[in-house]
Amino acid sequence: MRPKDAIFQGSTYSVNKNTPMLDIQKGGQMGFQPDMPTFVSNTPHIKPNLICILLDAPKGFADLDPTGKLAAQLKALVELHPRSIEGIQSTLDVEFTETPFGGAGEMHQGVGNVTRARTAPTFVWTEKYGKPINAFLEYWITMLMMDPNSKVPGVVSTGLSTTSDLLPDYQAATMIFIELDPTHTRVQTAWLTTNMMPNSGGEKTGRRDLTGSGETIDYNIEFSATTQVGEGVDMLAQQLVNELILTHVNPSLRPAMYDNVDSSVDTSSESYTNQLANASRTAVR
Repeated sequence: MRPKDAIFQGSTYSVNKNTPMLDIQKGGQMGFQPDMPTFVSNTPHIKPNLICILLDAPKGFADLDPTGKLAAQLKALVELHPRSIEGIQSTLDVEFTETPFGGAGEMHQGVGNVTRARTAPTFVWTEKYGKPINAFLEYWITMLMMDPNSKVPGVVSTGLSTTSDLLPDYQAATMIFIELDPTHTRVQTAWLTTNMMPNSGGEKTGRRDLTGSGETIDYNIEFSATTQVGEGVDMLAQQLVNELILTHVNPSLRPAMYDNVDSSVDTSSESYTNQLANASRTAVR
């Protein structure tokens, strides 16, 4: 049972919002007793997993690899490989001034400043066989940002650079982080983050312990960031989300990863299939 006008839309803070939102005037359940007929209006928000979309790769990647492989690898790295992404935020904080209000210790407070928490994207990756993630990040750092020995980007010393400057668009990436509603079709919040460069290539250490087991390597890589939020960013995010195809994407309906017995398997040897075939062939008729 849904209360009339349970959804708040088209007025004040609901204008230009992509997702339906409940009207907080209705459905309060913490009064004298619960209001059962309006229980729908008490539905909580469950924070979903973000999706990250690479909008722009460093322009320097084109000098280092004209085939576009580096940009494609970065797109896969940030969109498909992260185990988690943290540090995406835009919380508003209010700072108040204080003036004594009488002698009892009370204060008269006034608005002194409003600030927004900075986004500091932090990706967690589990390293792959051959350590390609570490190699990719170190290549990005030493070739486009700075070599630790010469203090000059490697792209300059190798003569590969076709640019006359090293502005951020040559060195850094731009990404958008999107929080979707439960239907996976509408944008709730989006963060457009540019000037993104890794602050590390990932931990690079060695060890020896014959009594212990081997370990996987997890990298926690924070990126530099300058972030834009607001309705314009949400509109861009919605435009990108509208391009997502959700029809026929049920994971249970994916084709099997094999379509037959692999050719490396000797089908002439003793097997379940051959045993049945032999039994059928030699049966007394």
